[in-house]
Amino acid sequence: METFDYIIAWIVYLIAAVAISWLFWKFAKRVFWMDLAYVMQGTFMAVIFTPWYVLPESEVLAPAIIIFAMDIVTIETMAGIRSLVPMAMAVIFTDLIIIIGIAAYRVRKVRRLLDVKKSRRMRQHL
Repeated sequence: METFDYIIAWIVYLIAAVAISWLFWKFAKRVFWMDLAYVMQGTFMAVIFTPWYVLPESEVLAPAIIIFAMDIVTIETMAGIRSLVPMAMAVIFTDLIIIIGIAAYRVRKVRRLLDVKKSRRMRQHL
């Protein structure tokens, strides 16, 4: 594959992946609980956008999910594991960040609510 074709293929893939991610987000936020929608969207994006090497000795990258599928079909089932490792790490890292963000948001929300209740009680006593 020529360099120009490689760049065009990545651009087409990224445009399609962004469009599918947007559609998935529109669906997930309507159907699921919002925090679950965030986790699902993060997992989906980690799987779709994680790149990996086409061959172990080459420098050419492709989406890890495609490498996984092609290795399973063309080589053997165990060959697909080499692309699952970075994808699994991306999913774990993404979900960890999202869960920490959700927890921080909820803690801030509860603290604000408690501060509002505390200030209302102080106004009533005055």
